[in-house]
Amino acid sequence: MAKEHHVVNPQDEVVFGHTVEGLLVALEGHLEGPLRTKLKAAGLDLDRKLAPAYPKAQWYQMLALGSETLFPELPAPQAHWHLGERFISAYFSTNMGRALQGVLKLVGPSRTLERTTRNMASGSNYVQVDVERLSPTDYRLKVNDAGIHPEFLGALCHFGTMTTGVKGLTTVVESHASPAATYRMRW
Repeated sequence: MAKEHHVVNPQDEVVFGHTVEGLLVALEGHLEGPLRTKLKAAGLDLDRKLAPAYPKAQWYQMLALGSETLFPELPAPQAHWHLGERFISAYFSTNMGRALQGVLKLVGPSRTLERTTRNMASGSNYVQVDVERLSPTDYRLKVNDAGIHPEFLGALCHFGTMTTGVKGLTTVVESHASPAATYRMRW
């Protein structure tokens, strides 16, 4: 008999299945062998349909496994940044991601950053972002939960904003007191 998916309670902190789908697209070409076994041990059975949502702790395990697999030669922060870049590309190839990318291209970089809380809410139910506009091209984003490696979320914000066509964008992690992080984005 097939094992049922974990039942998610409304108060659980989760990432949604389409977010995990974006990660799987980013990991294409690496999903057989050891990674497949490790993902299954972390609660993601690739022989089954994706669950509607996955607990935050499982998501963080999936990210760690993905970054270690794709970028074993890099320190964890750099590996997570590169995984975030791959993830954004992959996520924009999913149905939900294509819809979001279309919106981002229309609204431009400033409105994209000002909508970060709404955009992040499409991927999980626990990430909250306080966006502070310091000038028309200078923003500070305070995130309540960026995980152990805030570079992943920083890359999502950076490369998501890059899809607007903005030139000269820089994104840095200003501070990190796990799980919270603050990012500075300027162009």
